[in-house]
Amino acid sequence: MNVTIISIVAFYLLVCILIGVWATRRTKSASDFLVAGRSLGMFVMAIAAFTSIQSGFGLLGGAGQTFTGGMGFAAGVLIAAPLGFALTWFLVGKRIWAMGEMGDVFTLGDVVEKRYNSRAVRGWLGFAITLGVIGYLGTQVQAMGVIMHSIFGVSPAVGALIGLGILAFYSVGGGIIASVYTDLFQGVIMIVVSIVIFFFALNVGGGMQNITETLQSSDPLLASPFGNFSLITIACWFLLFSLGAAGQPHFINKFLMIKSAKELRWGAFTAGLAYAITVLLVVSIGLTARSLQIQGRFPEVASADDSLVVFVTAFTPSIIGGLVLAGLLAAIMSTGSGFVTLGAASLVRDIPRAFGKEIKNELLWNRVVVFGLLVVSTLFSFYMDTLVALLGVFGWGTFAAAVFPAVVLGLVWQRATKQGAITSIILGVSLNFAFEILNKYGITLLPEGVVVGAISLVISILGFVVVSLMTQPQESAEMEQPPLKAMEG
Repeated sequence: MNVTIISIVAFYLLVCILIGVWATRRTKSASDFLVAGRSLGMFVMAIAAFTSIQSGFGLLGGAGQTFTGGMGFAAGVLIAAPLGFALTWFLVGKRIWAMGEMGDVFTLGDVVEKRYNSRAVRGWLGFAITLGVIGYLGTQVQAMGVIMHSIFGVSPAVGALIGLGILAFYSVGGGIIASVYTDLFQGVIMIVVSIVIFFFALNVGGGMQNITETLQSSDPLLASPFGNFSLITIACWFLLFSLGAAGQPHFINKFLMIKSAKELRWGAFTAGLAYAITVLLVVSIGLTARSLQIQGRFPEVASADDSLVVFVTAFTPSIIGGLVLAGLLAAIMSTGSGFVTLGAASLVRDIPRAFGKEIKNELLWNRVVVFGLLVVSTLFSFYMDTLVALLGVFGWGTFAAAVFPAVVLGLVWQRATKQGAITSIILGVSLNFAFEILNKYGITLLPEGVVVGAISLVISILGFVVVSLMTQPQESAEMEQPPLKAMEG
């Protein structure tokens, strides 16, 4: 591998380590580890939110899906996600922040316990988040292995372990402080890289008109707005990644970290714009690489997930290639660090408190559990041997179906009940895992093109509403006044 690329990536990893050292020194309590001491401003929080959503799944997997099927993935996922930022800020941004103002609220489990006056809801949500973290973090492990393999020439498995070692270093010590400030550094890299590579990729492909004509000559659908994906798949993706964005706990948990409600202003615009810019990288590389392949000018790839890395290493100058690969690692690590902290909070704080137990020295045990989750997620990723994008959709779908009704709708709709929340969480987790495991063994129950996560989200919402309406009389007087006031937005 080119020495310049290795040097740029090594410098990036060194900066992440240094941020981890700095953050570890600042992390003195569970509040610091889980919500950064509620000290974040708008820009840091917005960029951290953007980078937590735009991950190895979106960049590496998105480019692979665009390479394979054209613009469909961009239309159904990469356009829908920025809309999800606006929906999330509008629906629950101020509500979650206000819950945090009630004191001793560090996790979404704390939020739902206060909202529903129920430890059971806290426990079920903690369980769902833990499972989703393992599945979604597996996506980052796979993507990290692909990038490390391309940079250092090691096997994807060894590459994943190297990346996880660095991720563990700053996540275990610095918690969410390390996560959000590496997110800030990594987010800036991703934005700059996306702008540069967009124009460079179009130039390599001979311009947008030439790329489009080449795609049409091979398969007219490749140049169409939805590519060769079915309309039902596009619709499922759009639902899952617009509405479902508000159900991503690694995103909405960040509303507990801002220091003032004033910091919510312009946050959605900043995060959405940053995400939209990174879409340029995915689309330009995916379409250009496919165009070059049709012309016989693109190297053979073992998997569509390799298309982005192959393009960068074969068609860009070393400096640009190094920045792009560093940006990819930034996307992967920024999301991964947020995930492990979130999962640790569920296991150390939410699930024990659901049973009336309180863990002493939460800071220490959060750090121990972070390391354990990294190990378990690695094993899961090796078992779920599938494309990065598809594994990412699975993780996103699990979160959306389990979290969106209970947390987001629960904070918006005052008639929601704890029975409805528990029902939706169980449905969301059970349906996603059941369908995916059946698919793993070749058993398909849904019509072709239907995305599991979208169906699970719809069923989970219906279950939440129906059960809440059925149990409303028993719940109407149980909510305390402070949560009611917070829900007013």
